[in-house]
Amino acid sequence: MWYVIQTTTGKEEELAGIVRRNVSHALYGSCFSMKRELLKRLGGRWTAVTETMFPSYVFLETEQPERLFYELKRLPEYTRLLGDNEGCFIPIEKEEENFLNILRRNEKETCVAGLTTLDLDEDGGIRKADGPLQFFLDKIVKLNLRKRFAVVELKVAGKEWRAMMGIRLRKDVERG
Repeated sequence: MWYVIQTTTGKEEELAGIVRRNVSHALYGSCFSMKRELLKRLGGRWTAVTETMFPSYVFLETEQPERLFYELKRLPEYTRLLGDNEGCFIPIEKEEENFLNILRRNEKETCVAGLTTLDLDEDGGIRKADGPLQFFLDKIVKLNLRKRFAVVELKVAGKEWRAMMGIRLRKDVERG
């Protein structure tokens, strides 16, 4: 099952690395922070940049959350394993796990949701999508073609999140 460690914003990758170096691999399957690739207009050209997708969250796969909790408590950088108010650790829901698996493409540590290439119809609607966003077209709440991003609404760790995902248009790819 997957769990979420909450840490200081900006320290996600650092904490994931500390866990990988200091916690027994027998206690967990993978540990990662989720990033996304976006296009930004710099100097008149589209440039790919990578940003944190879920600030302050590190994801951990384990079948032994209690033992893992005690290992994590030894780490000075650890903040908390998300759970209920009664001290029980709550795994993320299956839908959330599926979302993350699609985005991370079976990568264990470096998890970056890549760009999705969109083919548009004459009215600017999405005809075809190639990339991680293709599985979440029904969850898009905002599409900004000019700035090359889509916002999807989903639930992660029991909270409603709006996640920005990078897009590029077919014409961007054809131009090089």
